[in-house]
Amino acid sequence: MLLTILNWNVEWATPRSRRTSEILSRIDQHTPEVVCLTETHRGLLSKQGHTICSQPDYGYGLKEHRRKVMLWSREPWSHVDDVGSDSMPPGRFVSGITQTSAGETTVMGICIPWFGSRTEASRQEGRKRRWEDHEQYRAGLTEVIRRADAKRLIVMGDFNQVIGRGSRAPLQLQAALVDAFAPGMRIVTSELTSQGRRTIDHIALSTDWEIGSVEAISNIQEGRKLSDHSGVRADCYIDAISGTPNIDI
Repeated sequence: MLLTILNWNVEWATPRSRRTSEILSRIDQHTPEVVCLTETHRGLLSKQGHTICSQPDYGYGLKEHRRKVMLWSREPWSHVDDVGSDSMPPGRFVSGITQTSAGETTVMGICIPWFGSRTEASRQEGRKRRWEDHEQYRAGLTEVIRRADAKRLIVMGDFNQVIGRGSRAPLQLQAALVDAFAPGMRIVTSELTSQGRRTIDHIALSTDWEIGSVEAISNIQEGRKLSDHSGVRADCYIDAISGTPNIDI
């Protein structure tokens, strides 16, 4: 049985935003079992299910209802972690274990800082260099993935990088991001495009998953943007007989 997972940066849409009904409609049409939303409102996914969120302070002061990362599942979550690593910039990570049609599954929701994170001239205390938060988060995430159980693992969220050609990140950071998931995982959305642009919202899967399909979710409705990101979704399953991954994108 295919497990459908979906990931989308919804650019701070709230339950009252005019664009929210269409965003939720596009999510619902894929009938996902697990959803990751980034730059979201903790009440956005009010339909039946269970949510866990990153910490509310992501380096710009306490935001009561805003969350950089939220995970939703049809089934309850256990082993919830909203830190990941103390070395990672705060408020951009949450993980848990949930029951899916593929069995017990570990999911990590991430929001890697953009290149200008906390570089503002007005933020003198702890002011960061360009790409500094991004690289610090990536290094911490690498540690978290390395110590995780490599079976039935999903990592998804806003990577704030195009994977491969077209990336504007320094070459060493491009390579470091891919290496964070090697050798036990692969980023299955790395080749997706939407509206002629490569996606920066991604899904990475441990290599015991087989892939049915991957697809970008358009962020355009009648010429207007629902978000500044396109979403992504994947169908995947565990082959209990062969145990051999078969990636067919």
